[in-house]
Amino acid sequence: MRILYPDFADEVYLKELSEKHSVPGFNYRLIKAGEALATVSFGFRDSLARMPVEKDTIFEAASLTKPFFSCALMRMVDRGVLDLDEPLAALAPEIKISADPRVNKITARMVLSHGSGLPNWGKRPNLEFRFESGSAFSYSGEGFYYLQRVLERVSGKDFVSMCREEFIEPLGMGDSDVIWSPRIAIKESRKFDRDGRMLPYRNYLDLEGGGPEPNAAWSLYSGAQDYSKFLLAIINERGSICEKNFRDMTRPQRRAAKGVLWGLGWGIAEEDPSLLWHWGDNGAYRSFACVDIDTGDGGCIFCNSYGGAELCLELIDKVSDADYWGDIENFIVHAED
Repeated sequence: MRILYPDFADEVYLKELSEKHSVPGFNYRLIKAGEALATVSFGFRDSLARMPVEKDTIFEAASLTKPFFSCALMRMVDRGVLDLDEPLAALAPEIKISADPRVNKITARMVLSHGSGLPNWGKRPNLEFRFESGSAFSYSGEGFYYLQRVLERVSGKDFVSMCREEFIEPLGMGDSDVIWSPRIAIKESRKFDRDGRMLPYRNYLDLEGGGPEPNAAWSLYSGAQDYSKFLLAIINERGSICEKNFRDMTRPQRRAAKGVLWGLGWGIAEEDPSLLWHWGDNGAYRSFACVDIDTGDGGCIFCNSYGGAELCLELIDKVSDADYWGDIENFIVHAED
């Protein structure tokens, strides 16, 4: 994939996108040949206070947390902290997620490629398997949360410290974190329903439900200005992962759907296997990121309403030469069913 219009910031078109998809505000940043362009922002992050989205506005990055965590984990593989193909249950038998004996077969490779057989979310410690571990594809947040807990156990380091030390601090991602805090709230966008009404704002640490934060499946807070720094590290420094493991991470491990393959933590375009991508969906927070590890092109987009996924893909289609975004959009629609 190549970005054809790296300086794209047509206000008329952005307004049309915003209105068409009912997204009051968003920001994005494009990358060309390993260099990030200016961050572009549009619309409002708070419609009552008339506060605009800025280049450093923060959103719930949702599942864009998954490739972030996957790269941190691959660094741990580099250091011998764990092996991708070692059963996780043997590393941390005290972590109980299911009574099904198939749990004993799950490996980090299976989790990162969504082949664990675990559901997206369920009730621990009685998770029900969808298939034999390693035999198919099914998108699973539970798998990532389980792997996070095992990695914390074997590394002796909590997830928050790990992400801060591996990426957030060295990359200068000062407007990002993997756990909510009042500092995040200062720059965070509000979210909106499909009719443009501002929704209630969560101004507390989310410890409810089956996937409390900090969580490797969803709890990154970031925006285009900061997340693009992570994408640049993937393009220009191979994520500071050794070449062998970087190739392993970015090669297809599993077929997910028509036109969509999956590596270790990343979606891969079947028509263009050098194109890595992921999306984020936390209710009204929607986002998308992609990098081409051959051309050095890519970008990320963060939105504050439900039409954001469609907006992201329409925008990236507008500025790139790729024609496979339809397959990716079709996958996203059904991935978390």
